[in-house]
Amino acid sequence: MLSRKNFKPWQQCVMLMAAPVFAFASDVESLTKNPQNWAMQAGNQSNQRYSELKQITKDNAKTLQVAWTFSTGVLRGHEGGPLVVGDTMYVHSPFPNNIYAVNLEDQSIKWKYEPKQDPSVIPVMCCD
Repeated sequence: MLSRKNFKPWQQCVMLMAAPVFAFASDVESLTKNPQNWAMQAGNQSNQRYSELKQITKDNAKTLQVAWTFSTGVLRGHEGGPLVVGDTMYVHSPFPNNIYAVNLEDQSIKWKYEPKQDPSVIPVMCCD
């Protein structure tokens, strides 16, 4: 049986700091079980990039049309895809790395995060 006496103080600190990470991972995993959510970059832990939704089929794919668009205002390469949780889509831009939460019901911006960036880092950033 393990007790607190079996662990050094630094080991106890590491375990306490890791607990929120495991709780967050559990939350994300539960979000991916709902096919309405796209809560991970590739859809799920298996990186399947497959949606169980049935609205788009091989028969109706040719008739799809653009319903709405969203611009981050940045024309450089967008390297990551959006995440969808509930009625919110989260989108990030390349430099200056803004993050948007977009309401999927009316396409309005719920909030926007604009980090303070140093423009001199653009030439040394990877892939941007």
